[in-house]
Amino acid sequence: MTIPPLILAGVGCLALVVAVWVALAPTDGPVGLSRLNEVTPPKRVAKPASEPGSEAARVLRERLQAAVGARFEKSKEGSKLADRLARADLKLRPVEWLLSAWVFSALVGALLGLRFGSPVMVPVGFAVGWFSCGLLLRVLHARHRKAFEGQLAPTILSISGALKAGYTFGHAVDLVSQNVPAPMGPELARITRETQLGVPVVEALANMVRRNDSDDLRLMLTAVQIQQQVGGNLAQILDSIESTIRERIAIKGEIKTITSQARVSGYILTSLPFALGGILSLLAPSYFTPMLHQFLGQVMLGVGGVFLLCGYGLIHKIVSIRV
Repeated sequence: MTIPPLILAGVGCLALVVAVWVALAPTDGPVGLSRLNEVTPPKRVAKPASEPGSEAARVLRERLQAAVGARFEKSKEGSKLADRLARADLKLRPVEWLLSAWVFSALVGALLGLRFGSPVMVPVGFAVGWFSCGLLLRVLHARHRKAFEGQLAPTILSISGALKAGYTFGHAVDLVSQNVPAPMGPELARITRETQLGVPVVEALANMVRRNDSDDLRLMLTAVQIQQQVGGNLAQILDSIESTIRERIAIKGEIKTITSQARVSGYILTSLPFALGGILSLLAPSYFTPMLHQFLGQVMLGVGGVFLLCGYGLIHKIVSIRV
């Protein structure tokens, strides 16, 4: 059974409009897990009287958001997704990211179904879109983590200097947060805001470790916990941690240099079939047409793509060495 292209396009556009209206329209609902960077309550501004139609739309939108996102955000999966969004530095609620990923995947599936005129390509396109959203989240997380860990050693050294000058650990964190750019500065400022609300410093630092998932920052958390329990010179301990982090960064650089040939080989082997397919489709369209328009050719392309992903995953696993 072939799905008419107009039906596919209509369903995709309707899904896009509904999801954007539900997820991105402003509401007065509760703040999601990934939007806790600002803990100060917002100022209440008197709203003008709304029309009956807009009020009904607002109520319907809030009910849809509650039905779609409230239970999910309270679940274990919603908490994990909120942590992943926080690590990627995305100011989105879990339900907003989930709906956006679903809409994007549905549009990719509809476009591939329209392009190839086959309903088989709709779930394939949906899977490709969903995988692309997950890949985007991983890339943003890796970029945020790289920038965060690059600022960690100088930040620890600055906190140690403030402790030697006579500041307490909380005041040292507050002082350093005012002079460090993002992403480290907002994270340290969040520790200060949490302590002002009554959260212990160790617990606020543990929340920062959970959000950023940094092994080096976990060393700092362990040092602060031990110092608060048994005492000791925290500034000297932080100096030792900073030296350890710098040595680890140097070792990571050496490993990256040694494994650069294998990583480049993985990139070339993965992109080479796509480059050859594009060249063949331009030089000899009739020669490559069966691969795109016949069912057997589409299946072969799908299987080849899966094998390419598996090969790239194996190469990435081999060259990824934890230090």
